[in-house]
Amino acid sequence: MYNTENVLKLIRDEDRVLDIGGAAEVFPRANVVMDVLPYEARMLGPLGDIPEQFTRNDWYTGDICAPQIWDHFKYKEFDFVICSHVLEDIRDPIFVCGQMIRVAKSGYIECPSRFRECAKSDSKAPVSGWEHHRWILDVEEGTLIFTPKLHWANQFDYLGDKRRHYLDDFNFQFTAIHWIGSFDYVERVTRGSVVETENQFYFYDVYDYDHPQPFHRIENMPHKGKTFIWFSDFKLPIEKSMLLEEIVYRYEKRTKTLSDQPSRMKRFFSWAWRL
Repeated sequence: MYNTENVLKLIRDEDRVLDIGGAAEVFPRANVVMDVLPYEARMLGPLGDIPEQFTRNDWYTGDICAPQIWDHFKYKEFDFVICSHVLEDIRDPIFVCGQMIRVAKSGYIECPSRFRECAKSDSKAPVSGWEHHRWILDVEEGTLIFTPKLHWANQFDYLGDKRRHYLDDFNFQFTAIHWIGSFDYVERVTRGSVVETENQFYFYDVYDYDHPQPFHRIENMPHKGKTFIWFSDFKLPIEKSMLLEEIVYRYEKRTKTLSDQPSRMKRFFSWAWRL
């Protein structure tokens, strides 16, 4: 967690607090903890000087992506919920987001940022970010958007040596959300390796390096009902700035397939324009 002391300031003394997936770095202020690991496997977090507010009886072991463990908790039973560096790991962050809103009145979510998740710490590194992470999280207008982290995310050194030093600044490494009441959340299908690749290069090229914005506050943003966005329902930032022909040309030039596969672009457009 980026700054545990700041998270503590969001919690009142009388609040009932739930920690989701907290075993690897237990948050002692929590009154209840749920994790796939048992109570005995918990590890001390950064607040070692604060007595634990939970006991063995307040620890629920199970799969947080399954309904059974959530059946223990009532609607808005908790005042605050913490879910730090968990959603990027699990198979169904959409389900967990829905459950958080159901059982809690407010909370704090933290995940690696797109900046960090798609960056390589070394140009020769085989994987961007962390190899076990399944999702890239973006926050757009009060909506948490989860994009599957597929092979395109590891294909190139998107950040490059000249910008590698930004990885030492923690403000570029995480995305944090303090939500009150509710928030919107959705899974977004990937646009394919061609567009996603060029969009990631574009992301680092236009990023405001002087003003990183890791913190987001969302208040009473209702869930809009959609849990999945299809191709035809959105455009990536690069698609709002360039024609599809230019995006494909850039990709083929980058991968040196332009002269080798002259019909590739035609096939791509034949597929893309049907969306």
